[in-house]
Amino acid sequence: MKRRRILLFFFSCCLILLSAGCWDLKDIEKLSFVRGVGIDEEEENEVKLTYQNLVPKTGGTQEADSPGYVNVVSRGKNVLEAVSNVALKDPPIYSDHLKIFLFGRNQAEHHDIQGTLNHFIRDDEVRRSSYLLVSRGDASKVINQKLKSQQKVPVEHIFETSKNRSFNGKIALPTRIGRASDYFQMGVSFLVQSVDAVDGELIYDGAGIIHGKTRKLIGFISSKDVQYLNWVTNRISGGVVPATYKGFPITYEIKKAKTKVEPYLKDGKVSFKISVQTNGKLSEDQYPPENSYDEQYIKRFEKVFSRKIKERIQKTVSHMQHEVGVDPIFLSRQFRIKYPEYWDQHRDEWDKLFQEADITYDIKVSILNFGAEGATKSFKW
Repeated sequence: MKRRRILLFFFSCCLILLSAGCWDLKDIEKLSFVRGVGIDEEEENEVKLTYQNLVPKTGGTQEADSPGYVNVVSRGKNVLEAVSNVALKDPPIYSDHLKIFLFGRNQAEHHDIQGTLNHFIRDDEVRRSSYLLVSRGDASKVINQKLKSQQKVPVEHIFETSKNRSFNGKIALPTRIGRASDYFQMGVSFLVQSVDAVDGELIYDGAGIIHGKTRKLIGFISSKDVQYLNWVTNRISGGVVPATYKGFPITYEIKKAKTKVEPYLKDGKVSFKISVQTNGKLSEDQYPPENSYDEQYIKRFEKVFSRKIKERIQKTVSHMQHEVGVDPIFLSRQFRIKYPEYWDQHRDEWDKLFQEADITYDIKVSILNFGAEGATKSFKW
């Protein structure tokens, strides 16, 4: 009898659990699956949110040429009010699949980015792996851009383009909101990818510079500058370096690259040596007497590309030091690791130390392959 009572109690518990069903079930047709949000400044310090939501396909009723998304605009005195105001006219936002946070230029320049993101970071639905980007104009212009291909969802296009870094060194490493939050906590400046809308196309256009202390956008750099700062931060995974030889175009295609940053401290003076080793392919050579089989001929090209890369890196880093005045390329990290005690005493002075630092460069290019015109040689790091 006792055994029967135990079994009855066990089955009763199972029935209670099963009867609960899907207690957190959400009707897919009543949800707004947001993929990206543009954040812009409005008058009187209000904020404007432009959501890009996917439109669920139900029973094949969606037209073939439909873009598959809808943009929803909401405004408020702060982010939380703008988010809650969506419910006044549309289904509540479902943020589990949100990929992109795109800040408009005015919002990023005039407001604390960390403060603006605070609500989203606290939301347990939002993934900290979502990307943070900035627009050179209003974020809503980018989100609302009608792409030439109607089948493209703008925020999906932005997200997917970040994967092209192995083909083009002018794309910045994606900055996730979780990592950006860490940078803000440490007071570290950093770069975020910049996006713009031009003639019906969304393009990656350089990067925005985020000041670690003010936590605001303080300027932009070109896509070319992004490529040469990627050399410094050891983030080059592909791309090309165009140059000229005796007035004729030549192009170096990057296959591998390795950067080493060595910090030094002497009598309170900070300095760095940045060494780059790269090997790749001579993918274009329009010089008429071209002879890729001649080792000396190739060595001359290696010197040309080494000089070009060095000049561009030096110019871009110098711009960061003397015109921008902050270190978004994490030289502070290398210095902190080697000189932790000095760092602890002078961390708040890093921008000034960076501005006054002497930086030398050692760039070595090795051309291993010449395409159908030549052979391949071995290379050792």
